Amino acid sequence: MRFSYKRLVDRFLIPRPTLIEWQKRVKIDKCNWRVNHLNFLREHLDIEELTLEELKLKPILIEDIFLISVFLFFNAKYDYMDRDNFKKELRVFAYSNRKSVEYRHDFAKKIWSIELNDDSGRRVANYSNLIDLLDIFTAAQYALFIRIIKQFLEIVETKLEPSHTDLLDGISWQELHMYDKAFSDKSIKKQFESLAIGNHQKSLFS
Repeated sequence: MRFSYKRLVDRFLIPRPTLIEWQKRVKIDKCNWRVNHLNFLREHLDIEELTLEELKLKPILIEDIFLISVFLFFNAKYDYMDRDNFKKELRVFAYSNRKSVEYRHDFAKKIWSIELNDDSGRRVANYSNLIDLLDIFTAAQYALFIRIIKQFLEIVETKLEPSHTDLLDGISWQELHMYDKAFSDKSIKKQFESLAIGNHQKSLFS
């Protein structure tokens, strides 16, 4: 029986000759760790593709991707696999807007987009839809969604070379403009459009 190795090569960057050698061992040693690992990777890809199809049906908005991307960009240390703690830290981030001049930039206003009606002038992030979204994800959907976000951030970091400051404190106006461009709707759409996530009203691709 012939197997296609393209998906495994593309997804895991394992050289094709290596995969062929592993496949040859199936006939002579079914208990070999390479054989088991190859079967696991194939199964993982099948599950991942099914999970992606499920994500396409979720009401994922461009605002959700932007907010979680920015949150993870400034808080890469958080263990995102602990979903309850992750949501807790996301809520903290939503109220972390400050009064210094950097937070008057359009990029900051896009993160903390809601102005409180309490005469304080404080702004908070619109995180409620994102929290609801994280709550309805299965474990597999959640893990894949975060991994896709992480891939986007790897691209962002090659462009920004972030200095890892404390949120926006100390970032120049020119740097803020670069942040705004890197996390723009256009950049997000370019990264996520091929995945066809968000086919609902007011979604990423509406």
